[in-house]
Amino acid sequence: MMKKITLTFYLLIGVSLWAIGQDSIPGKSLISLGLRGHYGFIISHSPELKPNAQSHPWGLELDLSWHLNSEKSWQIFGCYPRIGLTASYINFANPRVLGNAYSLSTYFEPYLAVQKRLNASFRLGGGVSYLNQVYNADTNPENLFFSSPISFILTVGAGLNYRINPQWTVRLMGFYNHISNGGMQNPNKGINFPTISLGSEYTFNPQPFENRTAKNWREIHPQRTHYQVFAFGTAKPLDKEQPQKFAIFGLNIQASQIVSRMSALSLGLDWEINRQRQAMWRAENLARRHPNQVGILAGHELMLGKLSFTQQLGLYVWRAYPSGDALYQRYGLAYRIRKNYLLGVSLKAHRHVADFLDFRLGYRW
Repeated sequence: MMKKITLTFYLLIGVSLWAIGQDSIPGKSLISLGLRGHYGFIISHSPELKPNAQSHPWGLELDLSWHLNSEKSWQIFGCYPRIGLTASYINFANPRVLGNAYSLSTYFEPYLAVQKRLNASFRLGGGVSYLNQVYNADTNPENLFFSSPISFILTVGAGLNYRINPQWTVRLMGFYNHISNGGMQNPNKGINFPTISLGSEYTFNPQPFENRTAKNWREIHPQRTHYQVFAFGTAKPLDKEQPQKFAIFGLNIQASQIVSRMSALSLGLDWEINRQRQAMWRAENLARRHPNQVGILAGHELMLGKLSFTQQLGLYVWRAYPSGDALYQRYGLAYRIRKNYLLGVSLKAHRHVADFLDFRLGYRW
């Protein structure tokens, strides 16, 4: 189940970014190949992680990108964005416990003032990672960061780019990186490691970026209020000693109000039937209770053509045992298959700890 959802997650990002390119006439894009080095540190977000969070990760990254420069991409995004593929190697400088990460991810990167020699960019990316040292009760009990060799990587970055000539560009960027298995296998504290990177890239077909005037975003989004409903499901083990998985499924209803070219504000309602949580209560000899949980959500939706990325804060308003965190977060990715149908994934977390990753189907109107 974990590997299927991992593959679905990666394919969803890849197909969505391909769709962004199709909407933006990729035949007019600039193709670049880049290489950069990374150096950073590990955030000790839990006391149990501190002994193995003292090292400084370093790595290398190979980047293949398509910089969109068509009229259509300008009108959709209000800038000239870039989409790309990244293959990376990260050495956590702790070979016995943490080992290395080998990742393949896709990304979307809007640019500011790209016509100028010195410009800035912001990157959002995600994909899959292979980890060669994971938790094992006998051979590696200290690794509480991750327990599944196949996990997810999410990255957020920003930086400056200096164009030496039409072909060569030097790039200085900062990244926040997160790797975990989405709560599908325990333990799964996840590893958070900011890095700074320096590198260069070569553009094979340099072309000028035209100065264009963007249409009013209200013309692009004549309907500014939308509603959507999702059915979601996944499965999760009880703990690291009991691999049997228990079903988690439910409904999510949302309303969103578009407030700019790429942004919308959202309100939502979660109804979750959590058999894993119910099994946990039984294992702790607690009274038999229902598996239902209901929460309300509010947040932001980043609209990237047919792809949307949501970040929401939730509050439980009804659950069987009101203990632990009353707040939670949801990070969702959805791709519009047709005009009204959606395919997506969503990660639910309590502060720094991922709870579960679910697969979802939705309808939007």
